[in-house]
Amino acid sequence: MIEQTPNTQHAPQNETSEAGMFSLHDLIQMILANWYWFAISVIVCLGAGYLYLARTPKVYSRKATILVKDDRKGANMDISAFSDISGFQSRNSVDNEIYILQSRRLMQEVVRTLRLTTGYSKRSGLRTQDLYGRSPIEADFVDEGENQSFSFRARPLAGGEQVELTDFDDGYISDEERGRVVTAAYGDTVSTPLGRMIIRKTLYLSPADEGTAIQVAKSSLEAATSAYRAAVKCAVEDKQTSVVGIAMNDAVPKRAEDVINTLITVYNNDAIADKRRISEETADFIHSRLEIIGSELNDVDRDIENFKRDNRMVDLASEATRNVEESSQFKAEGLSLENQINVAEFIRSYLLDREHAGDLIPAMAAIANSGITEQISAYNEGILRREKLSENSSANNPVMQELDNNLAAVRRSIIASLDSHIRALEIQRNALRSEEEQANRRISTVPSQEKEMLGIARQQKIKEELYLYLLNKQEETQLNLAVAESNARVIDLAYGSGAPIAPKSSMILGIALIVGLAIPFGLLFLLSMLDTTIRGRRDIEENLSAPFLGDVPLYEGETTKGIVAVREAGRDALSEAFRMLRSNMNFMNVSSQSRLQCVLFTSSNPHAGKTFVAVNLAVTLAMAGKKVVLLDLDLRRHALSSEFGHGKDSRGITAYLSGSITDAGQIISRSGIHDNLDVVYAGIQPPNPAEMLLSDRLDTLIAELRTRYDYIFIDSTPAMSVADAISTDRLCDLCIYIIREGVLDRRQLPDIERLYREKKLRNMCIVLNGARSRRHGYGYGYGYGYGYGYGYGYTYGYGYGDDYQETSYRKRILNFLRRLLTRSGEEQSHRHHHHRKHDRA
Repeated sequence: MIEQTPNTQHAPQNETSEAGMFSLHDLIQMILANWYWFAISVIVCLGAGYLYLARTPKVYSRKATILVKDDRKGANMDISAFSDISGFQSRNSVDNEIYILQSRRLMQEVVRTLRLTTGYSKRSGLRTQDLYGRSPIEADFVDEGENQSFSFRARPLAGGEQVELTDFDDGYISDEERGRVVTAAYGDTVSTPLGRMIIRKTLYLSPADEGTAIQVAKSSLEAATSAYRAAVKCAVEDKQTSVVGIAMNDAVPKRAEDVINTLITVYNNDAIADKRRISEETADFIHSRLEIIGSELNDVDRDIENFKRDNRMVDLASEATRNVEESSQFKAEGLSLENQINVAEFIRSYLLDREHAGDLIPAMAAIANSGITEQISAYNEGILRREKLSENSSANNPVMQELDNNLAAVRRSIIASLDSHIRALEIQRNALRSEEEQANRRISTVPSQEKEMLGIARQQKIKEELYLYLLNKQEETQLNLAVAESNARVIDLAYGSGAPIAPKSSMILGIALIVGLAIPFGLLFLLSMLDTTIRGRRDIEENLSAPFLGDVPLYEGETTKGIVAVREAGRDALSEAFRMLRSNMNFMNVSSQSRLQCVLFTSSNPHAGKTFVAVNLAVTLAMAGKKVVLLDLDLRRHALSSEFGHGKDSRGITAYLSGSITDAGQIISRSGIHDNLDVVYAGIQPPNPAEMLLSDRLDTLIAELRTRYDYIFIDSTPAMSVADAISTDRLCDLCIYIIREGVLDRRQLPDIERLYREKKLRNMCIVLNGARSRRHGYGYGYGYGYGYGYGYGYTYGYGYGDDYQETSYRKRILNFLRRLLTRSGEEQSHRHHHHRKHDRA
């Protein structure tokens, strides 16, 4: 009787400890074992990265900086020498100027100036090359509409005098028109399906361009404006300054520079034009007033000349002169006030006139009152701002409505201020008239001729003062018109590095490398985490306390070679593995009264390789000179009998157990593999295999075979499926429990441990079949270096077990996924069925 000492140095772990069964070492081994997948993935991802870089145009960045005159930040650069005559100059804000820089009106002007609605490109390898600024041809569209979009191909022909136009497309023309071919001479007006156009050659046309297709794309003005508005970014460089940065990214750096610089030029010209409009309005008003005052002054001079000539007037006495001077002074002051009242009433009438609603107010008209002057300046500034906003907004815009309300309020405020100013001037005028009347009474004795003379002289003086005042303001206005400058000063025109900012080659290739490494790693790691099957010897030793007899690597032989894999003189890993099993069986503890002779082979489920292990281990013992007999006690499937071609042989063990054959020798057959190996086939499948295996005739048969053979190998059914194996175990000295790597679920290991601890199978030990340790980097592997010229380790294929056929790695993954989807539903019913069979046995 065999006395077996359990192997306790590998105590089973907790059934839920699977999470810790995959260490960093295992991951490294997995990567090394599947290095070719990582190499392929990295090569593919890097190739995709290079292809992306080859197809994607390089993008360059250009940037310009300007200094905006913001009064709040001390950046006002108006000429300080003339600050006393610039009372009507508007105040600037950097935020408003940025909004103006980004306005659609300015960008539309830039697009028109640079003709950005038409683009030229050609294929250069995998990349489309933009030909801005260096196109061999240029197209002028005679029937062009601003909202028209279309495209066509132009191919310069040999000789350099003609061009071929094809592939017309605007989204509406027919296929026939689209496929039409038009040949035109350079400079001629040609009719095409897209309208009339003129193709001109440029200085960049060379013989190398002949036959090269140039794509010409015309976009609408609105679309081009929107695209470039989105591409140009304006922002304040520092909150403490009014420096504005204007940046743009583009595949053609020259185009980015042109757009930025042209935008700055258009912005400056627009600001200067606004200031000149105010100066021109003021100059026109002064000029009209000068003509009127000049005519009146000429009339007064003519009256004095005629009066003196007709009356031959002489100087009066000093007293009379003094009285007259006083009267003249009061009169002059009164008339000056009267003139100011007239001017104020004129401005008031100008504001109340509906025809002038929304017009600018001449700034010099309210020069006598600083408060009214500031109000008029603010009103003019609001009018200009409204005109700018109205170009991009409607009247229903809340901003426009608020601005109109503010202008109306300022207008009413100016009118109210003018009313108060007129009343004050009238009070002063009345007071001066009273003083004048007193002076006139003192000079009542002056001859009427002299009095008339003095009246005429006073009129002359008043007109002269007003005329000189208007001349002074006219010079000031002309000076403002001449020195009008923009609201910004250019610090740096568009500039930038010659190196592209995108795509970033190093970053893209780095990402491609990381993705190339991550994809196989993730897939392999996911498969390893989702794979709940046995993955190596360590899974068994960590979860089972039953002795581990050995492991059998996967057999990579062809199916035509049959089930026998070992060779008598073979030095391959598989033959050596079965020799190790043979040696380990001899090391099992055996009592002095009996020896190890009858061995039972079972497993948890089919396809574990019971028949494969039993046959090859029997052949190994036969090659060592031992007489071995194989019994096929799998009366349900006849796996062993089928492998030897006797699946339906009537002379089998079922005939002996049923009593049809009484002589055991009649059911023993030669194996044909080795002289020391015989086989007892299963025979015809009985209706009650479990009950037949409980027959005493089976005990008698085993006892007789013990006298004839050194070893009796019993190929039985799976112990977890039916009770046949447990029923047969009563006759055996040793039970070899076959576990197949990649087939048995690790969650079934506690059931196997329970069989061992409850001693349901006599002297149970474990054999791992189909070990793929080298491939998975998991377990111990094979590195013994047998024979001549063999290195450390072998690469094992996919072997046999029962009728388990050789499969590819792809099919194995599909089988694993199929089992993963169906296992959860079948697991409970399988275990319930197993326990019922087990209890019944």
